[in-house]
This record gives sequence, C-alpha cells and structure tokens, in this order.
Amino acid sequence: MSSNGPNDRQSDESDVIIGRVVSVNVPKRQLRIAPETSYPERFESMRELRLKTGAGAEVLMALDEIRVTHKAIIANTRSESDEEIASLRGASVVVRRSERHPLPEDEYYADDLVGLAVKDTCGNVIGKLCEVWETPANDVYQVLDDGGREILLPAIEDVILEVDIEGGVIIADVTTLI
Repeated sequence: MSSNGPNDRQSDESDVIIGRVVSVNVPKRQLRIAPETSYPERFESMRELRLKTGAGAEVLMALDEIRVTHKAIIANTRSESDEEIASLRGASVVVRRSERHPLPEDEYYADDLVGLAVKDTCGNVIGKLCEVWETPANDVYQVLDDGGREILLPAIEDVILEVDIEGGVIIADVTTLI
C-alpha cells in the first residue's frame, strides 16, 4: 500500500507527493530528498524534478545526476542560482497521479481507497473508508459509519474480499471479525 495523502477523492491529474527536500548543499548544487513513496528507485530514471515550495511556487529543476541510497535521494541539479537552490529546502517533489509507479494486481494507492463505501457481503453499507494506516503486519482501514462510529478492518484477503475503485466500493467480510 502506498499512501499519498488527503481524504478527498482526487482528479486523475492532481499532484502526488513522492518526496520532500530535507536539506540542500548550495555549493554542490545538491538536494537531499526523503522519499515518500514505496518505490524510491523511480527517482533513478528522472531527468528533472517538479517541486512545490512552501510558498506555493512550482519549480522544474533539471538534473545532472541522481543517486538513490538506502536513506535518501541525492539529486545534483543544473541550477546556477544559489537563491533558487536554497529556496527548495522543505519543498515537495511531486508527480501527476497518472505518473505514479504502476502497482501489482490487488495493490492500491491509499488515496484511491479513501472515500470508498465499505459494504458487507450482503450489500449493507458499513461506512466510508476514512484512513489507511500502515502497520508492520498489514494495513488497517479506518471506516466510519453514518453515526461516526469507528470500525477498524485489517487489510487482509480474509476480510477485504473485493475492491472496486471505479464502482466506489469495497466488499468486506465482517463476520470474521466477530
């Protein structure tokens, strides 16, 4: 499961954050990026970064080289401007939703799931999926019913039987939880 953010359904061309610039080295023209993606190797093929600063500006940054380490992404930029490099500390690295890394079958991005109706095997609405929590064992779906009651569903195949993103529904077997 890869998490990308807000609780509202998004259009196909909204931005998805895949990393954040945690530090800059102005003399070396380097950005140190903390990946926020399950696929940090995707950075290896990038020739430019699209960044959004805290002030809301969008910056396209051409790259000379990019290295993926076990802790961070090191991007050597082509920028000649000390001010431009320095202004990127804290910026988000973004891609369009259509540019996200393709997932294997039966894996979903969290932001595609949030907002879906959750139904039991009889078709009764249990609630709406509000959050996806990543845990070491498995993801957990936080579902809220119309009364605001929380139901936690482990995202395992014994419980989550079907996911239909286009249809806007998740079918869950809640009898296994009783």
